[in-house]
Amino acid sequence: MIIDGWRLRTIVGLSLPIALILLLHNLMTLIGIALVGHLGDAAVAGIGIAGTLISMLVALLFGIDTGVQALVARRTGGGEIQKAGAVLVDGLAIGTGAGVILAAAGYGVGPVLVPFVNAHPDVVEPALAYLNAALPMLPFVGASLAFSAYRNGTGMPRFSLLTVLIQFPCYVLFGYAFVFGAFGLPSLGTAGLGLAAALASLIELLVHVAITAGVAPIPGLAGQPPSWAGIRPVLRIGVPIGLQQSLVNVGAMITLAIVSLIGTEAVAAMNVLLVLMLMSILPASGMGVAAATLVGIALGRNDPRDARQWGWQVATLGMLALLAPCLCLAVAPHALLGLFVADPATADLAATPLRLLAIGMSIDVLGRILGFALRGAGATRLVASLAFLLQWAVQLPLVWWAGIHLGFGLTGIAAVRLALFVVETAILALLWRSDFWSRPRPDHAPAARGPERRVPTPPSSR
Repeated sequence: MIIDGWRLRTIVGLSLPIALILLLHNLMTLIGIALVGHLGDAAVAGIGIAGTLISMLVALLFGIDTGVQALVARRTGGGEIQKAGAVLVDGLAIGTGAGVILAAAGYGVGPVLVPFVNAHPDVVEPALAYLNAALPMLPFVGASLAFSAYRNGTGMPRFSLLTVLIQFPCYVLFGYAFVFGAFGLPSLGTAGLGLAAALASLIELLVHVAITAGVAPIPGLAGQPPSWAGIRPVLRIGVPIGLQQSLVNVGAMITLAIVSLIGTEAVAAMNVLLVLMLMSILPASGMGVAAATLVGIALGRNDPRDARQWGWQVATLGMLALLAPCLCLAVAPHALLGLFVADPATADLAATPLRLLAIGMSIDVLGRILGFALRGAGATRLVASLAFLLQWAVQLPLVWWAGIHLGFGLTGIAAVRLALFVVETAILALLWRSDFWSRPRPDHAPAARGPERRVPTPPSSR
């Protein structure tokens, strides 16, 4: 499929800031682990457990992000700029309110879940200290995600990138200061890292507010309260995705528990594989958000043909972008594993699974981006249901069967994942080709067709 220069620039311009945002968030996680690493293995294990719980809660907020972005893109494409601002109002109300509720829930379930995962007192104490200090960040995260969703939905993710570029050094500085007691501050250990995360999230939100009040005002934001009529479609679109993301985290924890039955070296190798997979999908995730935005905008101006074209073109470009890195991983896995693994035995254990997963990821990028495109079209329930079915009804039983029962270990688990990459991608490609998603939906139907406001629009049509 031929992609002209304007479309290529549009895709890169939307996807690159998103990929950089995801990269910076992952770097913050790694830096946090490095800071706490000086406190000992128990502290690292503690923030790992607490961080997983917080990630599950944030995943629910991510669904709100999806709902807001899809609706904003539709309104923007239909020229309904004021209504796009109204969607943000509703998104801010949901994000902040849900953040408060989830934070309260975290305080309630944290003392139960943390000892359930690891009952050792040396781990429980730093885990709860981090959790209790970090949970206040959730309302800030919920509101920031709503702002980011609006910016992404209007095709301006650079403003979201700016907020994270300011948040990143703040987190590092606060983390160093509160963990080690620098600059005359008390040494708070893992609680200090949690406090740093909360303060950095607050700063991110304040930067969003400052940008909105200054350089990039949002029409329709001021002067109108949230309404149930606006909140309901956001929830209808976003909740399935939020639940799916949370269940994915739970499924990953169960997979690690299954791997632990193989042995300690297998767990170490699996952790390395998960990190490498996470880093490799950053470009695909950035392009996925771009696809969701472009599809939503096209459908907002009642142009399903253009939406279909955007979906295929972004997915094709994503496959081409990941082809070379995945090929390198498949051909020479030890070259990369040597950067992360000191033990040659662990590297040998991970080599063949990495080859299989590299092949799978070169295929999965197509399905991943088309899944985002379907979300942009509003088909979030279907995408979430498919992901849930494949992970819980198919993947987890097969992982145990191939890895443990048949004795193939990590290689068997990787083979199962490769097969599911193929199956999921084929299903999503068929769903995108079917065009069912192009039918107008009552909760986010486009405006009546009139003078077109093409956003984005090629220079030749302006």
